[in-house]
Amino acid sequence: MIEGLFVPQFTIFNKDHKVDYVATKEHGAWLLGHGVTGLVPFGTFGEGSSLSLAEKKRVTTDLLNITNGKMLIPTIISNSLAEIQEYLEFAEDLPIAGVMVSPPSYYRPVTDENLIEFYRLIARKTTHPIIAYNIPATVVTISSSVASQIPIWGVKDSSGIISSAEEFLKKKVKVLVGSDSLLIQALQHGASGGICGLGNIFPAQMAEVYRKYRGGHVQEAEETLKFVIDTVNSFLKPEFVFADIISAVKEAGKVLNDSNLGAMRLPVGNVSLSPDAVAKLRVIKG
Repeated sequence: MIEGLFVPQFTIFNKDHKVDYVATKEHGAWLLGHGVTGLVPFGTFGEGSSLSLAEKKRVTTDLLNITNGKMLIPTIISNSLAEIQEYLEFAEDLPIAGVMVSPPSYYRPVTDENLIEFYRLIARKTTHPIIAYNIPATVVTISSSVASQIPIWGVKDSSGIISSAEEFLKKKVKVLVGSDSLLIQALQHGASGGICGLGNIFPAQMAEVYRKYRGGHVQEAEETLKFVIDTVNSFLKPEFVFADIISAVKEAGKVLNDSNLGAMRLPVGNVSLSPDAVAKLRVIKG
């Protein structure tokens, strides 16, 4: 059963823009040690579109050595159907909970019929559950109608609007919400949980939001989520684009948790936090 609070964990890169496999594995172990349900490597926060297939295979193997029964759901962000299928063949006999697959991002628009066939071909290559990754900001949008016709476990909905999750759920399509601020609202509508990027720096708190809500302590869950969102908003700048936000969260994690989170991989640049933002984070760290 796929439900809970998952983290699309960072991939750690060194100064030469190579994957730091040791640090990536350590970060995954740290997240699991703080109570999250499982890891979702190679997603947007993990810069999955910047990783080679060989790098994904190596990190998958590394993370399986530290999951200790918790779930691992690797993500494949690729415009190559052949590459997706090759990864699925590699992962077929591995003890993963599922695979999240992004729809195409380069050739747009894509007809509903072709998108349905795309996922049908993928599903035939594996016995693992497939989670479709709906993130309209970067890829072809998966409608609730399409999702209800393809052989998938459900979707990760990173549309940023609660009505999108509602539409999937109305079509009996399971949902893991990808917008952290919508976690509680999505759970209230029947979502199975969340894949929340801010869990990279607040794993215990985001896991607590999920557990408190499931335990009936909704107000406490809301207060914890508000703390996380308010803290992150305190260091984000209005002009930040999507990649800047990820970089800023990495920088915040270095302050809050003394973590080795590395830098972003080129061509994405790195951002710096303002002195005021760093000071506030140090106060929160205590």
